Amino acid sequence: MTCECDREQDVLDALAAGRWPARCDEDLRAHVETCVVCRDLAAVAAAFADDRDDGWRDVHVPSAGIAWWRAQLRAREDAARAAGRPVAFIQGVAVSVAVWLAIALVRVIPAQSLGEWRAWLADGVTITMADVSRLTAAVPLVMFVIVGAWLLLAPIAIYFVATDE
Repeated sequence: MTCECDREQDVLDALAAGRWPARCDEDLRAHVETCVVCRDLAAVAAAFADDRDDGWRDVHVPSAGIAWWRAQLRAREDAARAAGRPVAFIQGVAVSVAVWLAIALVRVIPAQSLGEWRAWLADGVTITMADVSRLTAAVPLVMFVIVGAWLLLAPIAIYFVATDE
């Protein structure tokens, strides 16, 4: 069951204007003392208004100079972060290309050559013409992969450098 009173809005208006209870009409105060709905409304609304006023008293608003300084600092940090994004992206792409190049190089080398390389490294580093010829056999494929990666990544890098965002 909900109870309503015709004077509820008058009580709320007096509270919102800061006139309750000292500077409001005598008949409104008398009505609130006799009406249960308006009495409860006045008590609850007064508690909310006091809470609101306490909140406003505790607020510390910084000076305009500090607010401006913080805004400038944040703008610089955002600009630095935005400028670093393309560089970080290109570094990530470069690392992934290097990993794929290493994988491609290992896959190109025949399995028996890997055993020979391990033995060659275990015996000591002595480079012969046979070793150089085996190493240069994979050079065309490696060069193809490097040039292909450069042709793919150069336009992307130029795009990120040239964009205004």
